[in-house]
Order: sequence, then C-alpha cells, then structure tokens
Amino acid sequence: MTLIIRKIAFVSFLALILCETIYGSAIPQSVLEISTEESTQSDNLLRKLVLEPSKEESTDTDTTDNFSKKLASSKSSKSKEKVDKKYYVSPDKANWFKAFLYCVSAGLELATVESEAETDLLNEVLDKDDIKEGWKEGYWLSGNSLAYPETLEFYWASTGQKIIYTNWGKDQPDNAGKKEFCIGVGLVGKKPAWNDYAPETELKYICQSPRPCC
Repeated sequence: MTLIIRKIAFVSFLALILCETIYGSAIPQSVLEISTEESTQSDNLLRKLVLEPSKEESTDTDTTDNFSKKLASSKSSKSKEKVDKKYYVSPDKANWFKAFLYCVSAGLELATVESEAETDLLNEVLDKDDIKEGWKEGYWLSGNSLAYPETLEFYWASTGQKIIYTNWGKDQPDNAGKKEFCIGVGLVGKKPAWNDYAPETELKYICQSPRPCC
C-alpha cells in the first residue's frame, strides 16, 4: 500500500510538471480534476477499474481477496504467441492523466504496445469489449509526446522507452489544434489503429500487468 501511495504522489508531481510545460501555470481543471479520495484510496480505484459499472456502488467492506478474484475475472487476454503480459479494459472513461493514475493505483500500468504480437493481443481484448467505430470511442495507451510537444517525439510513459513500433491510423498523428500529445487506440474502417488525442479527452483506457521489478 505504501509503495502504491508513493507511486501516486510521484505521478501526480510528474503530471503537474507536464501540464505546466504545455499549458503554463494555469492548469486546466479538466486535466487534473482528481479528488483526494480518488488519489489516496487504492482499493476504491482497483474496484473502479476491474468491475463493470453497476447501479449500486461496492461497499468499503470488500476485502483484498475479493479484489483479487474480481481482477482475475475481468476482461483480459493472454497472448497466443507468449507475450508476457495481460491487458485490462476499464469500464469507464477518464482523461489521460487520470487513466495513468488509475492503472498505477490498481497495481497495473497504462498499456504499451510494442510489437505486432502485442497488437494482436490487444485487438483480441478490444473485440471482447465490443469496441465501437470512431476515434471518439477510443481507449488510452501510455504513449505520449508531452515531454517533446514541439518535435512530437513519442515515448511510453509506463516504461520511459521511445516508441519504435507504431500502428498509426491513416494520416495520424496529425496533432490537430497543436494540442494532441497522447496516444489512444480506436476502431476506424473496421481495424483498430492509433490516433493522437488531447490529454484532457475522456476515453476508456487499457491497463496492463506490471513488468517484473528485476
């Protein structure tokens, strides 16, 4: 729990720096409108990620064992080509910064897609989630150019690695309005592909199993 809280604090600090770099000192409320309760209660965030939306909220008496069972039964997929990760689809929408925090708070990472095999794996998961046509129905990945808004060099926030493998849609990335710095995946022409979005855009998001620490 202490490690998760430290991660949240670090990522929140990073988000503030990135926002100030892009937007100046006045950070848009739509980007970082994260309540104290959301940023400090990891169990609630985990429940938010792995459960389908319901009319009644889960009670605070849920145990860690129950969360583990729900996580195991959430929408995920193992690679047929032995890709050593799982992808999890969020049941709700969030801006890019919140999506990053929610995944970390759940003990996961905002997703990376670094090969054709991982694209195939992700497509299987999106198909199970009944992905809808159109960029507006996309899902956040961790790729972004927030550190390099002028040159648009994209990196995976979850790993710090420069993005080499890509799966951009036609005419993407286009940096429309000179504010689209974050990568999402959407269905266009019946084929999932990447698009660049403004970070404050509300999308569903993909988390992945964490990498081994050593």
